[in-house]
Amino acid sequence: MKLLVIDPHFTTKSPSMRSWVEAFPIFRDLFDEIELWASECEIPEGDGVVWRRFPQRIPTWTFHAMDFQRRITREFKRLKTDPERLVMVTGCLIPRADIRYIHFWNQALQEEHAKRKSTFPLSIPGKLVMEINARQEAAVTGDPQSTGNWWVVSRNLASRIQEENPPGEFHILPNQYDPARFNPTVRTEWRDKSRETYGFGEDDKVLVFSAFGHFERKGLLQALQAVQILRKSHPEVRLLVLGGSAEMISSIRKKCGGDFSGIVFSGLVNNVERHLVAADALFFPSHFEAFSLAEIEAASLGLRLYLTPHYGSEMILREPENGRLLPWDPAGMAKTIAEDLQNECLGSFHKQIGEALDPAQYRERLLALFHEAIRRKGATKATV
Repeated sequence: MKLLVIDPHFTTKSPSMRSWVEAFPIFRDLFDEIELWASECEIPEGDGVVWRRFPQRIPTWTFHAMDFQRRITREFKRLKTDPERLVMVTGCLIPRADIRYIHFWNQALQEEHAKRKSTFPLSIPGKLVMEINARQEAAVTGDPQSTGNWWVVSRNLASRIQEENPPGEFHILPNQYDPARFNPTVRTEWRDKSRETYGFGEDDKVLVFSAFGHFERKGLLQALQAVQILRKSHPEVRLLVLGGSAEMISSIRKKCGGDFSGIVFSGLVNNVERHLVAADALFFPSHFEAFSLAEIEAASLGLRLYLTPHYGSEMILREPENGRLLPWDPAGMAKTIAEDLQNECLGSFHKQIGEALDPAQYRERLLALFHEAIRRKGATKATV
């Protein structure tokens, strides 16, 4: 059996493919040949592994993604049908595949945006990309031969896609975390140092928001507003914002306005775990996720979670043990967190990480899913 896999980035820097790339040696020998279509690839070539290069020609990621899809779609149409080839793709980049690895769903994003347009702004390019991708998703779910297996990172997102009645079998493959980096020992070792670095006092109650970008989709505007409300009655509350370029942070400051006392913007950081542990809880009122790595990483460090009911929150949040579910409005968010301040839950630590997987568990699940996909491919071939 041969394997063709399509994704722009086979690297450990890719949030969607990091775990898959690290697990590659575990399933390599299941296939005689493996071909990877990508712009970036850390997997070594040779011994039956081939990287077919689709170099990035456009610097902006959004437009590169569209260009990448256009090129791989054209090349995929030229491929001859091969019953011995298993095709795996991230999302809906191509119209038909044996395996779809789902980390995002634009139709669900459209729905969430429609519910909260006034507090969930999207740029014109963002809306355009969302609409194009949503149409591709609709075409895939409407094709009775489009998909053999769906690998989805969260149960609620899988259920949402199943509402379209698409072909294929659904399987849940949650994201993994790195227990060597994200564990209670890291908190013990780095908490005091990190709090001193940011100027947090012993009595401060620190919330942390963590994201590389997409601050508005991930709810930072609402988090800032909620903290401004909360500090009126609880001045000991602080907010640490991890991530974002200087330009992005400046833009957020202008859009939010108001009083920024008690709020610290770190910008982009390395070894994010050493910064997360300065906080007592993760404050992540995102409008849309699939299964956020930020939530997994914070929970594995023992931080309490304050999450909106976005996709994937059901995979990690176990109320009241490891956190609270938030309403969508900043005043309601502030009220919920204030309740935990009063009952002294904010600042308590836990060991609950829900359905997140460690590397061994992820590799075991991935290997089993590949065996299932191979079995299904063989059964399909036998009926042709």
